[in-house]
Amino acid sequence: MDADAARLSLLQADIEFDRDVAQRGLEAWVAVFAPDGAVFPAGEPLARGPEQIRALMVKLGDPRKAPPEFTLHWKPLGAEVSADGSLGWTYGQAIVTSASGQRRTKYVTVWRKTDGTWKIVADIGAPGEAVPGAGP
Repeated sequence: MDADAARLSLLQADIEFDRDVAQRGLEAWVAVFAPDGAVFPAGEPLARGPEQIRALMVKLGDPRKAPPEFTLHWKPLGAEVSADGSLGWTYGQAIVTSASGQRRTKYVTVWRKTDGTWKIVADIGAPGEAVPGAGP
């Protein structure tokens, strides 16, 4: 396995995930999670599986139909991949926009490669920036 190529592949998956969520909202968010995937939002209980993840993130809506009441835009800052290329993680920062305003967060996302595609198994967010000034 080419470790650099694997890391770049995972970073690209995270970048494409951000783009897809900006275009399609909730459906794009749910689609990238593994069936047993979980979201660990700051200050809230975890959501596991597509139904709970959909319920947690419903405010993402569908930007193609109407402006969503909640948006999330992020930038991965790094990635690592296991020696066999089956697991990896990305970290970065995000901007969350809602009716209560805008806030910066940082995240760690754990990915598993399934049938050649990266799927999320755990997404963990926390308030603040991982690297001040690094975007998005």
